[in-house]
Amino acid sequence: MLRAASSLFRFRVAGMVALSCVFGYLLAAGAAGPDMVTSAAGTFLLTCACSVFNQIQEKDLDARMPRTRNRPVASGRLPTAAAWAVGMAALLPALILLHAAGGVRLVLLSAAVLALYNGVYTPMKKYTAFSLLAGAVPGALPPVFGWLAAGGNLYSPEIALLFIVYYLWQVPHFWLRAERDRQSYLAAGLPLPSVELPHRYHALLRLWYASYMVALLLLPVFPFIAETAVRIAVCLAGITGLAASGYLLASPVRGFHAVNVSMLFVMLLLVVDRLVTSGIIT
Repeated sequence: MLRAASSLFRFRVAGMVALSCVFGYLLAAGAAGPDMVTSAAGTFLLTCACSVFNQIQEKDLDARMPRTRNRPVASGRLPTAAAWAVGMAALLPALILLHAAGGVRLVLLSAAVLALYNGVYTPMKKYTAFSLLAGAVPGALPPVFGWLAAGGNLYSPEIALLFIVYYLWQVPHFWLRAERDRQSYLAAGLPLPSVELPHRYHALLRLWYASYMVALLLLPVFPFIAETAVRIAVCLAGITGLAASGYLLASPVRGFHAVNVSMLFVMLLLVVDRLVTSGIIT
């Protein structure tokens, strides 16, 4: 039962999304608070609900991919009607928690996540690999959830830049993962960017990757960072990523791990800087 729930909710993905919400909260507040836990829990459950609805929508595709064929809905272990009930059982408390943490704004953002992820990205994914351009929007919103729950200004240039960083990160992250799992994607009939644009794929990938690294280099320009050592470390991360782009992107597996590590590293640096500034870490 636990394994089925883990596969249905994708706890690891939902946990990472919840951590992104915590990240946004700490950047805005500088310290933990009750609304941090509430918003993170709501974001976690919202991600679980989106995952369940996605598996209902893609049960036929999932059944054709070795990585996903054993998921509860795709394998037939869980009827579609029961999966809908489970998804709603996760969605309703998610909305209640997010409303408690950030009011109507977080509920509206939750509706935007569902509309874009399950209403636009998931149906489009069967037809074009560039559906990610829409799907990356809800993927970049979890830090905004945390930021708003902490009382941050939605129109702040800092959160706008952070949203851009997350948005740009997702394209190389997902394209490189698709190339890593190339045979599974092709077996399921899912389009790959390298197949759709065989002569331009590598140039586009390098462009997205470079744009992401440049966005990282912009972080020290904004008042995100107070400590000089952290500013230097973020700059070095961006410069190193740009300088090593040829080597990193030559291998989908190597590039996939590199973009993920760079994001986790910079998130950690920003949180440590904010905790030092607030006096929690001395």
